[in-house]
Amino acid sequence: MKKTIVYIIISIMTVYQTLGQSRAMEEKFFPEPNIEIPTPAFQKAKWKGFTKYKEMVKYVNDLTKGIDYITIDHIGESQKGKKIIRIRINKPSDQKKIKVWMQGGLHGNEPASTEGVLYLLHTLINDQNYIHLLDRLDIIILPMANADGYNVQNRLSANGIDLNRDFMKLSTPETNAIRTAFSTFSPQVAIDFHEYNPYRAHFSYFGEKGITTYYDAFFLYSNNLNVNSVIRSTTKDLLVANAKKTLRKNGRNVSDYSSTKMQKGHIHFNQGGSSARSTSTNFALNNCLSVLMEIRGVNLERISFKRRVQTTYLAGMSYLKTAYENGDKIREAIKKANQLTADLEESVVIKQEKGTIKTDYTCIDLATEEKKTIQVVMTDGLQMKAKSTRERPFAYILLPNEEKAIQKLEVLGCKVEKLSTPKTLQVESYEVERNTVSIVKWENIYLRKLKTKTSKISKEFPEGSYVVYLTQEHANVLPPALEPENDNSFFTFRVIDGNFKEGSELPVYRYMIKQKI
Repeated sequence: MKKTIVYIIISIMTVYQTLGQSRAMEEKFFPEPNIEIPTPAFQKAKWKGFTKYKEMVKYVNDLTKGIDYITIDHIGESQKGKKIIRIRINKPSDQKKIKVWMQGGLHGNEPASTEGVLYLLHTLINDQNYIHLLDRLDIIILPMANADGYNVQNRLSANGIDLNRDFMKLSTPETNAIRTAFSTFSPQVAIDFHEYNPYRAHFSYFGEKGITTYYDAFFLYSNNLNVNSVIRSTTKDLLVANAKKTLRKNGRNVSDYSSTKMQKGHIHFNQGGSSARSTSTNFALNNCLSVLMEIRGVNLERISFKRRVQTTYLAGMSYLKTAYENGDKIREAIKKANQLTADLEESVVIKQEKGTIKTDYTCIDLATEEKKTIQVVMTDGLQMKAKSTRERPFAYILLPNEEKAIQKLEVLGCKVEKLSTPKTLQVESYEVERNTVSIVKWENIYLRKLKTKTSKISKEFPEGSYVVYLTQEHANVLPPALEPENDNSFFTFRVIDGNFKEGSELPVYRYMIKQKI
């Protein structure tokens, strides 16, 4: 409830600030394209509001009726019982295919994401200039991932959880359904479409009336050092580079993602992202080329809506074209990443830190309604460095009563084995040196922060203990989940919980010998 009230207050502040965006400024910087978009929100009778859940379901069923290579089903249900619709486009072909995952509407108040993927779907079906893409692509689309929130234009799920902060703790039926379907499909390319708020609260401190963002689109791709370096570089240099070119060619201003925060009385800009709880990193940890798109639009209602939807569409089509034209390159990159993962040569990164730079930031001055450049302090995720590392284990071993953690690891795409008999093994244990718990809930959880030291011990593991090997292709998600100090670990989110007094031993162990148990 408190979080919902906060979002309402922010929305009111944004609407008030948006009044400073005159029609002249809108047309100058973000003119609407002269095109027809054949999706529900642009029907003549729909002069306000956005596509409702039932309208979306009817639209996709009518659109795909009679096409035998397109299937529509659902991957689960929302908290209010709405089916989470999945559309799979897999046209018969004798060519090798790249698997592409696309989703919109994960945040319910970002309507251009859903409308954009519906526009993309319509084009793939009806425009002969693009149907050839289906010869080399196997595509899954989730048009409205957060159906409950989207239906009432609320960012959060029905129980107040931000779904794009839930992909490690997996506390909602929506994220469990999405991540299970994602892991089963095991795509090579994944795109998550969003919108962002161009009137951030901190922007009011700049200039006479404040500033607003200049960019139609932000690109967020993982800088987390536990994501394989080949995945990171290929995502940036192939997928993102091509999409940026496409959008610029179509008159859009683009940049890497940035946000703001107040730090010691100063406003700091933050560029890039690395959080394993959000899709851009979470999906990439499965050795998938993953991008989160942020289109300028939250709280703008129908202002520039056609432009926002077209921007989403253009970016999506660019990713599909890149996958179509570079299938061998993508397959080779992922093959190399899988081999590097299996080789166990890269350290596990426990803590990482961003570089801090002074840089120019392009924005729009609301007083003059002109483009301007300001100098800002920025923590730059594109310059991420390891602060603390550990040797990569051959496997993690969990005690039999950690079924909850194991279930979530399987949802995250990991294969788990069980000991059929008791075994005494040489392992590294975690000993608690410090344990603190937050006094305020975050996403309905009192977060735990641990500091541990590892020790080599001989331990007898009972029958039924779980073994998760790090030689499997999805293994890079394991260190963020199981290393206790990680900001997004199962210990942080209380998936693995207990008293954990100073000096106590945690119920997860590092098996370092490079041979199967």
